[in-house]
Amino acid sequence: MASCAVLAAAAAAGAQGYTWGLTAPSPGGGEEANSPLPGGGYGTTRPVEEELLVPVNVWGEVDKPGLYEVPDGTNVVELLSYAGGPTEFANLSHVKVTRGAGGKGQPVDVSAYLAYGDAGTLPRLQPGDTVYVHRNAKYSWRSFIEVVSQLAVIAGTVILYVSVANGE
Repeated sequence: MASCAVLAAAAAAGAQGYTWGLTAPSPGGGEEANSPLPGGGYGTTRPVEEELLVPVNVWGEVDKPGLYEVPDGTNVVELLSYAGGPTEFANLSHVKVTRGAGGKGQPVDVSAYLAYGDAGTLPRLQPGDTVYVHRNAKYSWRSFIEVVSQLAVIAGTVILYVSVANGE
């Protein structure tokens, strides 16, 4: 039970770098591996590795565009997943990664990765990168059809007005 007191003292002190996790008792019943927690259950403490987070932007046709702090070494597909995934209008063949301020954009074909699974084709993100997902042709056609339909409504209204005004 000594380890229970140590766990309680560590929790009270804030024990930075450690996290609690509920586990089943170990088969050997080792008190250090799994210690009873106050209030029942079992818990362990384990050091949490300090994970470097890098700020990156994701814009364009993703569900939740914005600034994200992602683990160092994250690739473009993982970032798109953090951002809620692509929208139905995303052109995954035309994704651009821009390095830092004023950097030149590197084209990335995410659809090729999805088709063939070669993660080596995906660049690892660096601090300050901006990922932009362009719109696909479906968006352009949808916008065109919306404009044409609105123009048809306006033309129909004008024709109806002229017919009524002429007494036809």
